[in-house]
Amino acid sequence: MTRAATLAVILAVTLSGCATAPPALEQSAAGRLQTGVLGVTTAVSAGDYADAQSALDALQADLLAAASAGDVTGERSARIQAAINQVGADLAAAIEAATPTPTPTPTPTPTPTKESKPGEGDKGGKGKGKDD
Repeated sequence: MTRAATLAVILAVTLSGCATAPPALEQSAAGRLQTGVLGVTTAVSAGDYADAQSALDALQADLLAAASAGDVTGERSARIQAAINQVGADLAAAIEAATPTPTPTPTPTPTPTKESKPGEGDKGGKGKGKDD
């Protein structure tokens, strides 16, 4: 399992445990966030880093919406945000590692051309600057 996938699982664990009173994370918000984590984890496991990044962006938006609605406490939101940031950093590293470095194309060496010998093509002395 890649590091990004491992951290996505850790993020899922961070979202679990919603049975505190008062709730640090409302059940409906927890469900949306856990669905987002599942999307990230599934995409990373499949090696689809573009989809994983999209799912992580959606998860970020869901967290911001939940925080704005008061469905998650500031402390819990900060812990979830830290996990999202870590998964994002690891995902960026995985994307960079998976991107092949372009191989430089060798520049072709010019083939020497056959040069004319001095005096060839100068028939009859024309063009030497003499006026007739």
